[in-house]
Amino acid sequence: MAVRAFEKHNSGIDALRGIAILSVILLHINIRIPFSETFLGSILPNMIYKILFWSGYYGVCIFFVISGFLITTSTLHKWETIPNISLRGFYAMRFARIVPLLIGLILLLSFLHLAGVSGFVINPAQTTLGRTIIAALTFHINWLEIITGYLPASWDILWSLSIEEFFYLFFPVVCILIGKEKYFVFLVIAFLIISPFARTVWYPGNELADRNYFAYLDALSLGCISALAAKRIEISKLALNAIAISGWGLFLFVMVLRKWVSVLGLTNLGLNVTFLAIGTALVLIWMQKQFISGQQFPSRFTGCLRFLGRNSYEVYLTHMFVIFIFVEGYQALKLSGELVWILYLTVLLFSGVLGELVARYFSNPLNNRLREQFKIKLSGPKKDTQINKNKLLESDSLLSKLDIMQLKIKDK
Repeated sequence: MAVRAFEKHNSGIDALRGIAILSVILLHINIRIPFSETFLGSILPNMIYKILFWSGYYGVCIFFVISGFLITTSTLHKWETIPNISLRGFYAMRFARIVPLLIGLILLLSFLHLAGVSGFVINPAQTTLGRTIIAALTFHINWLEIITGYLPASWDILWSLSIEEFFYLFFPVVCILIGKEKYFVFLVIAFLIISPFARTVWYPGNELADRNYFAYLDALSLGCISALAAKRIEISKLALNAIAISGWGLFLFVMVLRKWVSVLGLTNLGLNVTFLAIGTALVLIWMQKQFISGQQFPSRFTGCLRFLGRNSYEVYLTHMFVIFIFVEGYQALKLSGELVWILYLTVLLFSGVLGELVARYFSNPLNNRLREQFKIKLSGPKKDTQINKNKLLESDSLLSKLDIMQLKIKDK
């Protein structure tokens, strides 16, 4: 059964994005109000506690893979092959999606800084507001933090966006230069070598060293190659099941069995992220193949994850406001430890709602309006039109020949 036209969202990918953003939010709450203050938190095994409340970093790594997958899938939908990509169309598409909300966030954060609101003021000993704004707009917050240290949390989250958009600055150029999609594999292999090295060796002794631009090229490019594989390769049901098992196996191995990952030396070598990225990429291939065949990801028990994941960009950029408001209220009221449950659930709920409202009434309308102004077409490449024209000409030629033959028969 083919995918119906109105089913624009792959629910499996939304759920996976939900896992990623959930990990990020839980980490950011736990840093401020540890869940260990509750009775359950105090008796949780250390391994479970880390999985639930210290997985934000891995959540961002998952986002990188999904981002590469979705961008490449969108590119193939619009231009059929990656060498046919339009530079103007691609950059306009990224601008329309990313910049409006980013500018809105920068304006709000700048106001809060100037108003002296606690938690939003940039330490003048580190850098200035103007320098931070320039870094955010030119996507090098990551480098600024490597040099100066952590920025306030709502600015700090932009480090991953800087890495992502740096990758997409060169993505369409590379797509055109490589000429053939099969050569993209060699690029991915190169990144698989470079990125673990960049995560572990560069800037020794610097806690933020792994935020350099090259540290997650493997995750982003694996997302890209998984989209190509899902689009181009015919996979049998048996092979697809093997891909799913392998993907989820690697995914859970890194996320759950962290002690073994460390004992095997994978963390010290930076390969923990690579293995997680490979697992996520395989899961995405499986999910996309299921989606194409009309089999949506099971919706039971995943509704909350899909709700968070559907607007993950908006939730990611705005969730710190929710955390600050409710954490400040919790601390001001001097509530007991067991009420941490309510705090966590409230923050998750309001983060999802805020992301939904921002997407519905701000970023999506502006995204659509800018795309209309930039005249970003969603149709395939021009060569398809030319092929159709050639077929029509061939048909006309064939009809003409048949007419001539009929006339000769009549003459005889």
